Amino acid sequence: MSKVAVIGNTARAIGAVCASDLALSGHEVRYTVFPEQKDQLPEVRKAGGFTVEGDAKHLISKKTGFAKLDKVCDTTAEALKNAEAVLIEVDIHQLEEKFSAMIPEFARGAVVHVQSHGYWPAARLTPLLRKAGREDVLVTEAPAPTHAARINGTVVTPKGLRKGIRIATVPASRSDEALAVLKPLFPDFAAAASVLQTGLENLNLIVHPAMVLPNVGMMERAKLDGKTIGFYQECVVPAAGVLGDALDAERRLVCEAYGVEHTPMAKAIEQYYGFKSGTFYEAMQNPVYKSFPPFQPDIWREWESVDLPYAIVPCVQLADQAGIAVPLHRAFAEILGVLLGVDPWQCGPSLADMDLEGSPEAVTKRMLGLR
Repeated sequence: MSKVAVIGNTARAIGAVCASDLALSGHEVRYTVFPEQKDQLPEVRKAGGFTVEGDAKHLISKKTGFAKLDKVCDTTAEALKNAEAVLIEVDIHQLEEKFSAMIPEFARGAVVHVQSHGYWPAARLTPLLRKAGREDVLVTEAPAPTHAARINGTVVTPKGLRKGIRIATVPASRSDEALAVLKPLFPDFAAAASVLQTGLENLNLIVHPAMVLPNVGMMERAKLDGKTIGFYQECVVPAAGVLGDALDAERRLVCEAYGVEHTPMAKAIEQYYGFKSGTFYEAMQNPVYKSFPPFQPDIWREWESVDLPYAIVPCVQLADQAGIAVPLHRAFAEILGVLLGVDPWQCGPSLADMDLEGSPEAVTKRMLGLR
């Protein structure tokens, strides 16, 4: 049995479903949320945990029913006390701010796994730990979160469990330390080559932009008409498939420049969901995506406000310093910057902030721990 702290729960319900699944697996789980989410706590505290309904195949525990939490905490400090493993679900824009506040609260040697769709969390947060003198704490990242779920009050319904998740630390030479703590929780976890691999394998780097651009007009019209949109149904059109494959081909060049494995989008979907296909368009037909509910039609703005600074722009900047042209990614950055009303090149962390600046050889050595 591991001592686990689960911190935060956004609309994606990853915090709630992970806390539930790990409790059903027999681990000691302390749970809390960030202050702006505090309205969630009274109902969970009254219940003493979550009720898990639906298909148990989407859970590591393979169990549904009542998931009793060890403690529902008012503060992160209370939840983090003596926690060997920490799972964080947070608005990725707030990652550095929320994490920095918790640095003094982490137990010695804690492993912190950020449950997000990539976005370079280990690269972004490890420099903060170094600056604070907390190199005993390890941050891990993955290309995607482990679970997909919905929540209604204290009722959690799991909707997907991704297989073959690979995690990375900075440097990668410490991945085995992290896996020793995380594998009892997530037995399927394995080590990626480095954060260069996990960062460049962020599914949303390709999926969202390729499907958003051909469908912006349709989504804008739906908003004007007061309708919802089946993003993973109506927006899966042939033009999105063409763009997805072309973006993926550019991404492969960046992966090769930094010596990391490139997993084509269709292969990644097969790895995570067991759905075999040969192209981006075919991969988007997978039943997990098809099961997602309709969204508000301007959801694309929320998603792209994250993808742009934390996925697309770093990919372009890594390409630039390797001397590689990625015109489609650059064009997407510029177009999305105009649509969102931001300067794409100034709205997120720099490569220097993430210690990713330099020649591909130098960056690769640092991320592997060879410097």
